[in-house]
Amino acid sequence: MRHMRKGELVRSLVLTALAVFVMFIILFPVYYIFVVSISPGSTLATTEFHLIPQNVSLDSYREVLFGFKGSKISENFTGTIEGSANIQDGKLYITNGRLIGKVRYGPFTGLTFEIPLSSAVFEVSAGENVQGQLKGNVKGLFVLTRVNDDGSIGFGLVRNLEITSGELGGASFSGILLQGPTGKNYIVIRNGGKVTFTRVGMFVNSVFFGYLKNSLIIAGLAVLLTLIFVVPAAYAFSRMKFFGRDHVLYFYLMFTQVAGGLGIAGLIALYGMIVKLGLYDKLPVLSFIYAAGGVPFNTWLLKGYIDSISPDFDEAALVDGASYLQIIRYVLLPMALPGIATVAIFAFIGGWTEFILASLLLTEKNQPLAVWIYLLMGGIGRGIDWSYFGAAALLFALPVFIMFMLAQNYIRSGLTIGGLKE
Repeated sequence: MRHMRKGELVRSLVLTALAVFVMFIILFPVYYIFVVSISPGSTLATTEFHLIPQNVSLDSYREVLFGFKGSKISENFTGTIEGSANIQDGKLYITNGRLIGKVRYGPFTGLTFEIPLSSAVFEVSAGENVQGQLKGNVKGLFVLTRVNDDGSIGFGLVRNLEITSGELGGASFSGILLQGPTGKNYIVIRNGGKVTFTRVGMFVNSVFFGYLKNSLIIAGLAVLLTLIFVVPAAYAFSRMKFFGRDHVLYFYLMFTQVAGGLGIAGLIALYGMIVKLGLYDKLPVLSFIYAAGGVPFNTWLLKGYIDSISPDFDEAALVDGASYLQIIRYVLLPMALPGIATVAIFAFIGGWTEFILASLLLTEKNQPLAVWIYLLMGGIGRGIDWSYFGAAALLFALPVFIMFMLAQNYIRSGLTIGGLKE
């Protein structure tokens, strides 16, 4: 007996060690990309790899979440203007000054900027010929398209600049910009000035959160549409008898797989129809496509789960006078929750990870995270920032991981088609 117990213990230890080794092999790429994401200046083109990184930095995550990588900001601002100036014949000439502006998002300051003004001309309400030190309050439109690493403005514009109240040599006035340093009625900033983002400003203007919003809209709407179509369809195929019931769903499932095999031809046809119908660059359209593509498989999956629920519950509800919609809502949904949760997870993952249709049918401002991360790979062989890419990839996978962790019991029950016993 003792010999048998010892043999079972050894066998259990061996199997456990083998399972740990297999899990390590499976999860090693995830760990590898995590190490890359926390290693500053990391590169994949190296013969050395440290299982434990020597230098740990969260700068890549901070850059992904709160960085500014070329997205365009076009916001109204208020601020002040000061410097040496003079007024002649109703025009204000600034010879050496600076413009300080503040962009707000609701009650919070999003960013501040400072621009030197070597020359600018305003049409003002004061007619006196005076000179001295200018002090004034201004408002306008601040356009920013690039920020340099040192915090200077790579490229930006100030439009619609207006002095709401100013004072120079005892004269009070207001006025609008006639001519900036380049001769236009706006001010151009190239590799100059300074811009500072607050935490709120970095959050609002983050590229990551903009794409994240698009992904959540697409995936969330795809889940909602999938459940709206799949739940009644699965109930009908499971409980009702009609002509072709045993063949329609399987034929539809097979047809969608064959249609999916058409590849590029199918994409061209879909693109042509979307453009002809005027639905190009519409987020809900993409959700409808994802939901429609997943309806056959998800209906088949949920039907299998409903089949395991005794129809006696439906019959009892019908005897009590319940309608079919009431049966679905009050009887089916609570009992089929594991199957429904599984369908919802699959629908979410499909809408969250797909990027081919998203890149084809959406412009850059409406594209989801999956397309953005794919476009980051465009720099392979040309200096791609692997730490930045690794952080972005892990943050992209985080919502799916959280959903699996929260719904793992439902998913396990839904996939094993657990039933109720009478």
